[in-house]
Amino acid sequence: MGAALAIHHARAGNPTALLGTAFDTAIVDALRAGRPHPALGVSLPGDVECRDDQTWDDVLSKAEVVLVAVSSSGLGDVVSNIAGRVRSDAIWAVATKGWDEVSLRPPSAIIADAVGSSAPLAILGGPALAPELVAGAPTTFVCAARDPEVAAHMRARMEFGDVSVTTTDDVIGVETAAAYKNVVAIAVGACEGLSEALTERVFVHQFANARAAVFACGLRDMSALACALGGRADTILGLAGAGDLYVTCLGGRNGTLGRLLGAGQTPEQAQATIGSTVEGAFNTRAALAVAERVGVDLPTARAVDAMLSGRARPDAVIRDLMGALTGRSNG
Repeated sequence: MGAALAIHHARAGNPTALLGTAFDTAIVDALRAGRPHPALGVSLPGDVECRDDQTWDDVLSKAEVVLVAVSSSGLGDVVSNIAGRVRSDAIWAVATKGWDEVSLRPPSAIIADAVGSSAPLAILGGPALAPELVAGAPTTFVCAARDPEVAAHMRARMEFGDVSVTTTDDVIGVETAAAYKNVVAIAVGACEGLSEALTERVFVHQFANARAAVFACGLRDMSALACALGGRADTILGLAGAGDLYVTCLGGRNGTLGRLLGAGQTPEQAQATIGSTVEGAFNTRAALAVAERVGVDLPTARAVDAMLSGRARPDAVIRDLMGALTGRSNG
């Protein structure tokens, strides 16, 4: 997503530099050599400068906006590393999704701890798949900021072509949705995986009924958690919640992990098959811890945790989830 946002930002006429961390060396080397991004399949346009973490200082000292799109587990380290090199009036825009697994802090709190609570801050969410953004397909982002001037500035920077931006002051709601949708996508993916074991039943197509029920249960959990944390239900029913959850369930690593579990792979086999970090696996444990702190029950997170830990089979988990949606216990 970081590379996709950089490409789009440059297309909108903004001077842009794409900065890679020490974990991105292979990607940086490929892009500098003019080769395609391994995940996006496109090369950087000539007006996007690509740098590794040894050559960040000059760019950071001049940047009006610092957009961070690293994984949730690496956000704290990256921001702490660069905080002192960024101008004091720069806007921090965050596309990272998920709570820190140790501290349980959302991205906004991690940024505030590193650069101060008065620093301009925007959280990006909403249904935006990176390949479609690069392809120029119609896309709408949600920009959450407590300062309306910050939200307006980011909207003006990002709106270009078929990309539009809606703004909100509900930072908590957008961050909660962005984190929890990965958890729900694993559960929805498990329904699809279960259907693969029933290919002889010609009328069964990807457990569509079960997927819809689990989607609804997950959306309900997401709303309950967001509201308990101080967010708003209308945010969860909008682009940042239902919209982003829908697009996440269509594909990606979280849905793939669920599908592999549903198809019969063990959690270890599924993780090895994917071969890269699956944010939902970390977000599940964090979601349960955050929910316990505010007294909210999350059936979808409990179900996914049971699958990931190997305590329960996916078919039993999905039946329990559908029972939770209707208030019926399956024992």
